[in-house]
Amino acid sequence: MDKRQVVVITGATGGLGGALARLHLEQGDQVIATGRSEAGLTALREQLGNPDNLRCYLLDVTDADGCAKLADWIKQNYGTCDLLYNNAGTALFAPFADMDLQQIKQIVDTNISGLLYMTHALLPLMLAANSGHIVNIGSLAGQVATAKAAVYAGSKAAVNRFSEGLRHELADTGIFVTSVLPGPIDTPFLNRADQSGAYRGKVARYLLTPEETAKLILRAVKRKRDEAAMPRRLHLLSLFYLLLPSGLKRLAAPLLNRK
Repeated sequence: MDKRQVVVITGATGGLGGALARLHLEQGDQVIATGRSEAGLTALREQLGNPDNLRCYLLDVTDADGCAKLADWIKQNYGTCDLLYNNAGTALFAPFADMDLQQIKQIVDTNISGLLYMTHALLPLMLAANSGHIVNIGSLAGQVATAKAAVYAGSKAAVNRFSEGLRHELADTGIFVTSVLPGPIDTPFLNRADQSGAYRGKVARYLLTPEETAKLILRAVKRKRDEAAMPRRLHLLSLFYLLLPSGLKRLAAPLLNRK
């Protein structure tokens, strides 16, 4: 990661995306930050100090044609994409039976389809260069699902498994795939997912800041790690839970279902 990289960050107007953008801008990379809100992108540019190496691009990742157009624009202007952060995502913590179909569709379209569209659009540029790195922001929820997060957990499990499969497919190329499994992060995303604020209070001791999460992710990218999970204690608890027999999992459920 010594040379100036072309870095694409989806969902850049959120806390984690903005923190990742700042780190890459500081090391001199060319950052293409995407988001669905023009106002949000304008605010991001101002927050980051309006640097010359930042380009903001209005994009909804659920628009496959829009993702393809972005890839064409990147090819014309920069030749390739060195690093893609599939960071765009959404959630709603609610019982599955209480969710309407539009809410379900929004989560699936953003967290799964949008990630697939963006990867499919930019992967040919990486293959042509036989170089690149794809970072998929999954979640510890993709390892251990809880009540009121069935759809979100399912979508993140898909991200985790897609990352693993794609990594195998690209094993003989110069392209790396890192799957990031964070716990709860103190961002507006959490406020939108749980508008009551109850979940935030219950997981306060595990909350990561966007800045510390971004630093951990960038360290994993530099080391070309297959997977990066954080915070460590919550990850270890998740692994321990997965090893429990079904009877003990039922007993432990009240500790997990705190949303």
